[in-house]
Amino acid sequence: MQGNETIPISVYIITLNEADKIHRLLSQLCEFKEVIVVDCGSTDSTPEIARKFSNVKFSHRDWSGFSNQKSHALSLCSCEWVLNLDADEELTFGYIDELKSTIKDDGCLALESKRILYRWGRKPNPFARDDRIIRLFKKKYGHYEPIRVHECISITGKIRKTNAFIIHHENLTFDERVRKSNVYSQLKAMDKFENGNRCNVFTLFVIFPWSFIQCYLLKGNILDGSRGLLTSMNIAYYSFMKYAKLWEMENQQETEIKAFNPVTKKQPQLCAKNPGNAQYSSNKLIKLNAAMHQKRELPPSSARPDDSSRVA
Repeated sequence: MQGNETIPISVYIITLNEADKIHRLLSQLCEFKEVIVVDCGSTDSTPEIARKFSNVKFSHRDWSGFSNQKSHALSLCSCEWVLNLDADEELTFGYIDELKSTIKDDGCLALESKRILYRWGRKPNPFARDDRIIRLFKKKYGHYEPIRVHECISITGKIRKTNAFIIHHENLTFDERVRKSNVYSQLKAMDKFENGNRCNVFTLFVIFPWSFIQCYLLKGNILDGSRGLLTSMNIAYYSFMKYAKLWEMENQQETEIKAFNPVTKKQPQLCAKNPGNAQYSSNKLIKLNAAMHQKRELPPSSARPDDSSRVA
């Protein structure tokens, strides 16, 4: 592929109020055959900006969770090869060359690459471990598991690895990151509960310090001064809240079992299929997500508290 030849790849993006980011990304994607943008109700100029690009196919779909929303966007892609991006990400020249080479050679089903975090305009430190993610893959060989958060593409088959990378720009305030951690920990706890996971006192005791040590020392955030300390504390807080909410769901279920009335034979509805009874119902969480989206506290493009789209 030379010059300005069209790249035979469908790019898909889910959005909500991304006007300050989406133009930069779409400007990079003009050579791609099509860009599928699925929006869940932006109130800013995201739709108008997206529609200015001739290769963009813009549509609306009410928010149904990260995995479902991305699965829907994926289903709209027409090319054999597809590329998933978030609005706050940026392709590098090296990554574009690598994806062109991958689809030309056609010797694999997916490309695993690095994703480098730029927080507040800079990489936290040169020794931090970067995420490994799969974003480019053959459509018919990839799918998303039905989970609420931390969705990543699942591939069965040969995966090519590269050191080329995508840049992820994160410019959230610490207040926004804590708020997001609170919502994401609830979603993750619900997934764990439905899968039969439970939490004991030992886990509650060790999860915060262990998560902090992993992030601060093992991932190298100690080299990033106060920023690294704050980042590590936030991730440890997220991990603790995830298991604390799991414990809460389990104990509320036990309370409901004890509340069974042997005379009327009325059994309270338990949380086995919908653990939202412990704090939020699924519908309430969807509404909470949408409300936080509107306040720009939980944009679809933002990174998960412990980083998203890792290799499955």
